[in-house]
Amino acid sequence: MIIPEPYRSYLSPESRWLPATDWNVKLFGAHMQKVKQGWQVPLESHLAFELILILEGSQTTILENIRYDLHAGDILLIPPGCKHTNECNQEQGLTYFIAHFNVDEILFRQEMSRHVQMLFPCGGEDNQRLTEVMMKWVDLLQHKEEYTTSDLFRMQAGLLEILAILAEQSSSRSQETISPTVAHYATLIAEAIKSRFNAGNIQREGLGDKEIRIEEIAATLQISPGYALETFQKVYSISPRRYLSELKLHEAKQLIHQPDLNLTRVATMLGYSSLAHFSRQFRRWTGMSPSEYRQTLGSIRFFD
Repeated sequence: MIIPEPYRSYLSPESRWLPATDWNVKLFGAHMQKVKQGWQVPLESHLAFELILILEGSQTTILENIRYDLHAGDILLIPPGCKHTNECNQEQGLTYFIAHFNVDEILFRQEMSRHVQMLFPCGGEDNQRLTEVMMKWVDLLQHKEEYTTSDLFRMQAGLLEILAILAEQSSSRSQETISPTVAHYATLIAEAIKSRFNAGNIQREGLGDKEIRIEEIAATLQISPGYALETFQKVYSISPRRYLSELKLHEAKQLIHQPDLNLTRVATMLGYSSLAHFSRQFRRWTGMSPSEYRQTLGSIRFFD
């Protein structure tokens, strides 16, 4: 690293520097639940990574038409954009812990989407390292009081440790890298979509009933729509339109998770002109109505 002029008087050429980091890392939807035989989560996909630890019993996951039979101690990682469903077919039922997370570091997303190991069988070295961290999250769910700032930092620290394990495991397989220019524009496009999809814009402009045009975003970045589509799909492995739909679906699910919000209010908050319109769109996304989805949540214990 070249030492900036103001620092050369007291830093030697042999000084060593750690790189600066500026990543957005989010942990959400982390919960533990015990379910009975016949429990099933409908087919879905989302923008986040999903990490599942089986605590007791067995679970069947269909991930992009591949069947995984998971047993106590097994861990499954589901990458963003992968269609999947989870179900319990065992008479003794199932207890699982699940966490969703997202990180905007482009190289990590690229490595994980192309070279990710999905199944970490019980007893494996990486499984043991991941389980140690995830069980700390499970322990936090035993809290009877509000989570403290210290607890929240521990949750985030656990996520960073998991990201390090996964990055370490996948980087050894990665060959191709994304150019800085492609990563730069893909990030700007994603941020533009997210900035248009915020609570204020949704309610003010009714974005539930509208699409965000990639042509408009490309024009503000002074690049062609074709290049915008190409760079975005290269990094995120989905189209900008699909990315927006996943943002809408994620926000809809987050609101439906709140039992004090009636579904008409949820539809309004998402910018839909009516509950009927929102319900039709939600059914297209998930195969069920918002009320049916709310009923599947059961007695889940969350920390957000």
